[in-house]
Amino acid sequence: MSKILARSGMSNSTAKPPVIQCRFCGEDEPQMQIEHPFKIALHWVSLACPCEAKAREDFKREQDAKLKRVRINKALKLSSAMDEIKSMTFENYKIRPGTESAHKEIRSAVDDFEARGRLGVFIFGETGNGKSHLTAAGGNELIEKGYAVIFIAEKDLLSRLQATRNFNNKESFGEIMDACMEADLLIWDDFMSSQKLSADEKDWIFQIINGRERANRPIWYTSNITTKEFTDPLTPYKLDDKGRTWWRIVGNSECKYNQASNHRQAYVTARALGISVEEYEKRVQGEAE
Repeated sequence: MSKILARSGMSNSTAKPPVIQCRFCGEDEPQMQIEHPFKIALHWVSLACPCEAKAREDFKREQDAKLKRVRINKALKLSSAMDEIKSMTFENYKIRPGTESAHKEIRSAVDDFEARGRLGVFIFGETGNGKSHLTAAGGNELIEKGYAVIFIAEKDLLSRLQATRNFNNKESFGEIMDACMEADLLIWDDFMSSQKLSADEKDWIFQIINGRERANRPIWYTSNITTKEFTDPLTPYKLDDKGRTWWRIVGNSECKYNQASNHRQAYVTARALGISVEEYEKRVQGEAE
């Protein structure tokens, strides 16, 4: 027993043991008395030197950083059109009339990312009104903070999962699904853009959404569905015959309608009229009022 205690830096005696020098700095390791593990008494133990404790913490921090970097790189590898996405930031995102609510929600989702847990965001509205730019801006800021983020368009995701059935495909089904499940954030662009989903595709969508719900990880969706489609009682059944996928989505998301107009269309039309986009949008807004 004495040998076991000695090897652990502990003493079987109430007498103070010889001082041990730290193997890192050579200074005396601190000592203190604690309760004896096998009898009612106090005994002396040698503690780790502060420099040794710091070395262990630094090593663990370094290993954690490496693992996180691997996860981030794995996530980025799966993302769609990364060159374009990387350029999208809050700084170059223009808050246009109708985008305020969605912008505020994504800003909040970034600032309170840890506290929100699995609470995601579902932004829907007209095509070309900045939904993708906004979610990418939030995702890029989280990547800078060290989170693993995947940004993927629905058609790209489903086609890549489908392609794994080819024996010579570079990606495996498990690799893609694992990445979608394990990323800190999944940004699902153009959700419900597929006109007709196969039974397998519906199952894959459910697996990802259900898996992330169980893991307490969020999804940010962008979708071009209209307000009429969003409230249509038949919409939930486009994803499965029981509506379970849809209700998981809206139940785990802050849903925001991006009311802004199609910026791409506004740009082309304004150029044709020889006026600025801002002037054109003011005209459209005035006509609507």
